[in-house]
Amino acid sequence: MTQEQILFFESLYRKHYALMFEVALRIVKNPVKASDVVSDTFLILILKISTVMNHEDPVKWLFTVLKNNALGEYRKSKVRKEVSLDDAIIRGKEQELIPFSEMLPKGLTPEERDILLLRLGEDLDYAEIAKRLHTTESACRMKFSRAKKRCAELMERDK
Repeated sequence: MTQEQILFFESLYRKHYALMFEVALRIVKNPVKASDVVSDTFLILILKISTVMNHEDPVKWLFTVLKNNALGEYRKSKVRKEVSLDDAIIRGKEQELIPFSEMLPKGLTPEERDILLLRLGEDLDYAEIAKRLHTTESACRMKFSRAKKRCAELMERDK
């Protein structure tokens, strides 16, 4: 890795590790597995660092990979029995995955929750969020940055 890539990686790691761990923990419900998921996400970042450095939004990329890794781990951890379709219908639907909105900490304002859900939960870009919220892209970026910081503070407090 080049010095620029190392600095890029270290910056993402320092700024986002704590929030990434909390998000992963809320999905997999196990601190060891959550740590593994975050580590795997950063390993993928190392492997694709050149591409990510040129990505429109590296943080969004990082959280998308994290979410996909955590959901994959969640699915693997669930012991699933093979049952016939009739048995499945009789027993009812399989428990749904936890919605991203329920992973967010209590204490966020509705506006903070909305921007985090649109950006991280629905993987929308700032242009689309701006249209939905009837505001500018720069205002969306500012709101997201503030909401992400507040979310991290609340998650840190809840530890």
